Amino acid sequence: MRILLINGYTPHPDAGGKLTQTLVDISIQTLSQHNDVKTPAVTDYEAAQEYAKFQWADLILLYFPLYWYAVPWGLKRYIDDVFALHQFYDTDENGQPVALMTGKQFGYVTTLAAVRETYAPGNPLTNGLSVNDLLKPLDVTFRYVGIQPASHFQNCVFYDVYNPTTIQPIKAALLAELSKLNRE
Repeated sequence: MRILLINGYTPHPDAGGKLTQTLVDISIQTLSQHNDVKTPAVTDYEAAQEYAKFQWADLILLYFPLYWYAVPWGLKRYIDDVFALHQFYDTDENGQPVALMTGKQFGYVTTLAAVRETYAPGNPLTNGLSVNDLLKPLDVTFRYVGIQPASHFQNCVFYDVYNPTTIQPIKAALLAELSKLNRE
């Protein structure tokens, strides 16, 4: 399988990106044993080259911390720049969208400083919204261009990442999820 691993970390004063990079590194090491893997950067890229990487890929995995209930600005800008009209999508004669990146799948690995209870039903802060609810725009964006949610990869949402006791379980959970891809 051809896998594109995108590190969506964008420099932030409260987060150094070490955990995101560690998770990407674990994924490269694990997946490259049985798959072809490419890793672009969202802070330094040429849109035309990124288009070619998406054309090449069967699976796109995004890695990012969740900042203020959304993807980091660098990842958002990357998607805005790379998902170009006439390359990723088009419109028909009635103005309806036509997806041009079909036959591909995506998933994500995201980290949060917040504890899981922050996104529990009934929490007044988040009004019961889950992380999956917050990331619906990302899901819709990928589906708009024809890239469907991965069938053999469960999106990973890791909470309480500033707590050192969560790091080893996070790594283990990611490895377990990645192992499903190596069985394909």
